Amino acid sequence: MKRNTVQKDLIKKIVLASCEHPTAEGVYASAREVLPNISLGTVYRVLHELVEAGDIIEVPVSGRPSRFDKTTGAHAHFVCKKCGEVRDVALNVAGVMAAADAGESVIEDVDIVFEGVCENCNGKHDAIA
Repeated sequence: MKRNTVQKDLIKKIVLASCEHPTAEGVYASAREVLPNISLGTVYRVLHELVEAGDIIEVPVSGRPSRFDKTTGAHAHFVCKKCGEVRDVALNVAGVMAAADAGESVIEDVDIVFEGVCENCNGKHDAIA
């Protein structure tokens, strides 16, 4: 059994309960509410263990801290370049795999991040409301 099972269980629970794609710092802040002595290093280590185990995924965000996602099935992400919002985007995996056509290679994973400006940041949200 690995060390820090209480910490690992808490960190996993925080990510699985979040719909916001939290950063490690966000997970750390939430974890400290329950375990005040938890360290940021422990949070980073456990998050990477959870990614390695396939329990969560890490979403790289250009110029910003990575985000962590509870949804491990095939999907893409949209990242707002202004506010940093990260949200899931449905993905037709069969279409992506066909487009990738790796020849004799075996594609094991797809990681697609769309970058742009969300409706809140581009002002369109106010016009719709």
